[in-house]
Amino acid sequence: MNEVKLLQDQIKTTYQGDSWHGPNVLKTLEGVDLEQAKARPITGRHTIWELTDHTAFWLEVSTEAAKGNYKKPDLKGNWPEMGVTEEEWNRSLNRLERSVNNLLNALATLTNEDMEKPVPDTDYNLRHMLHGALHHNLYHAGQIAILKNKLES
Repeated sequence: MNEVKLLQDQIKTTYQGDSWHGPNVLKTLEGVDLEQAKARPITGRHTIWELTDHTAFWLEVSTEAAKGNYKKPDLKGNWPEMGVTEEEWNRSLNRLERSVNNLLNALATLTNEDMEKPVPDTDYNLRHMLHGALHHNLYHAGQIAILKNKLES
């Protein structure tokens, strides 16, 4: 089994494909406007915008690890401050798409053996990190779906 190709497929499918679990990430974000992206319908919880940027951040970190360029991330980027304009919201959506595509491109250069490589300054290997990134995407897509549903009801 080619684990890298399977992982690529899963990342692509859960982002924009026909996911068996429900709407993919792109479908979940479809139609979210600026006001919905910024809204905080559940006090003390993150917004759709914050979740979108947070997801992109960890995909970017995972991409660097897949390229062999991992360094401990500056966590100021983990939950960046939201913007205020439609243009900034669209940039965040584009950032998420770009981060998925960059990770898919980085995975295209890997072999199954590469998945065993340790991620520097962590206690896990690349396989663990990349599968974690996939799960992370779905976890936050679920949160976005709940927030979106709450805003539409």
